[in-house]
Amino acid sequence: MPHQAPGPDRTARREERRREDRPTPTSPAWADLEHQQEQLRHGADRHPVCGADDGRCPTLAVVGETQCAEHLGWPLCPSHDGHPCTVRTRTGDQCATCQDQARYARLDVALPVTPTDDGTCPGHSGPCGRAAMPGDPYCACCRIASQRDRDRVIQEWEAVRDAAVAAARPQEAPESAPAPF
Repeated sequence: MPHQAPGPDRTARREERRREDRPTPTSPAWADLEHQQEQLRHGADRHPVCGADDGRCPTLAVVGETQCAEHLGWPLCPSHDGHPCTVRTRTGDQCATCQDQARYARLDVALPVTPTDDGTCPGHSGPCGRAAMPGDPYCACCRIASQRDRDRVIQEWEAVRDAAVAAARPQEAPESAPAPF
């Protein structure tokens, strides 16, 4: 085997490497590792615990705030069907989950489905009689028609909602400073 020249990090043959040239690696202190793990476990960097009740509130603080939504005095979501909702919103409006449930309830009222017992499609706008798809009360043609109607109903509802928001916006007091988030 031919003699090979040492690499840049190696010394020539018969010369010892000098260990004093580089600092000796040391592992981090145990307390530092525990602190890092505690921050990861509790999300201390992103979501601190509520500072109310002398820090005894177990709820996470709202992003950008030092307290949770309850201690900030935010009202509960009014829900959509009378069942209590435990989510608190800044403005007292419906939370995202209740808005979705209300949308689906409106769709059920606007586009009712009456499944049949014999496995045939009841039809979307009239009697169909074709075989229904597995796990679906409609056949493929009626499912597509019902999805088009669903999209139309959602677009109409969003247009009414956007018009109501646009009409209410001029009546609201302008903010003196933008929101912190």
